[in-house]
Amino acid sequence: MCISKEAWEHFIFVPLPQSRITKASSTCTTLCTVSRRCEEPRREEPQTKVWQDALVALGLGAGAALGTALMPSVAFMKLAMMVPPPPTLPPPSPPLAAAGQIQPQQYSLLDTLLPNFNTDTFIWRVSMLQITEYVGSLLLGSAYGSPKLCSLYLLGASWGPAIAQGAVWRLMLPMMLHANALHIFFNLFFQMRIGFGMEKQFGRRKFCLLYMFCGFLGNLISVAVDPMKLAVGASTSGFGLLGVWAAEVLLTWDLLGESRSRVFLWFAFMCTSCIMMSTISPNVDFVGHFAGMLAGFLLAIILADMQEEHQPSWYNKAKLTAKNVTAVIILASLVRAITLGPDGPIPFCGTIFHPRRLPF
Repeated sequence: MCISKEAWEHFIFVPLPQSRITKASSTCTTLCTVSRRCEEPRREEPQTKVWQDALVALGLGAGAALGTALMPSVAFMKLAMMVPPPPTLPPPSPPLAAAGQIQPQQYSLLDTLLPNFNTDTFIWRVSMLQITEYVGSLLLGSAYGSPKLCSLYLLGASWGPAIAQGAVWRLMLPMMLHANALHIFFNLFFQMRIGFGMEKQFGRRKFCLLYMFCGFLGNLISVAVDPMKLAVGASTSGFGLLGVWAAEVLLTWDLLGESRSRVFLWFAFMCTSCIMMSTISPNVDFVGHFAGMLAGFLLAIILADMQEEHQPSWYNKAKLTAKNVTAVIILASLVRAITLGPDGPIPFCGTIFHPRRLPF
């Protein structure tokens, strides 16, 4: 999501008058009561009489004799209770398939929508965190079912002048924020659609590095190109996963064989679908999307560890070129966004605990 400067300047950059700021103080008094408990003196028990002791001894002796007489029957009852029940037959096994006949594998709707679904993954946890952030932005301030601009800014949305003044965390936090329900739905569905399988392939640590780096570099390049916009969304990381996929296809092109045309058509279909979905809203950060894809493409080549017999002839040159290009892009973007970035204006949105109430 991108919001231009003109939509802000008449509402956000004007501080509230001091007359509207009131302070309230209250005092409270706590009453404490102390209670004391008095212990009553113990009463001395009367002495036991001789005839009572005799009756107790007689009762104990009679009980012991009765227990000895009933001992065999009690032992028999225990043995009878310890006899194991008759063994149960195992359930009948399903009929074996005929020779040469392969039973079709059944897939659930969840497996069809989200292949390799697993809750013990990074992509699932970061998606749940993004949902939590979205709910928090709504609670902080919402209008027409979407978070207000000040809510997004206070939670870390990308804003060039703030980043130029040292708020570098705004290069990472925008990937956790979303502008509306449709925005977060498509982003989460897309990243989980291809993220579960990709994390299973690369491992949790490498996939986490790819996801976070794509979001960081996508936001950095976006701010360097156009600092005067408010940007949020995990699209930079999502498009970065497409870049990782493109790098994988490029590195294994000679190994695909007859599957090249099918893989190429599927990749082209995914890219076209993402671009068409991005055009639904007029406020779309295309620079951040394609910058995230470029980041994923470069980092996937850098982290590639193909076996030597499967490496193409240009494998080592591609890795060296990707490292140099990535370093130059990061350095140039940091200089442009921070050193040469605009000094203002800075939105006047209050604080997270005391946000400024705006109509949008």
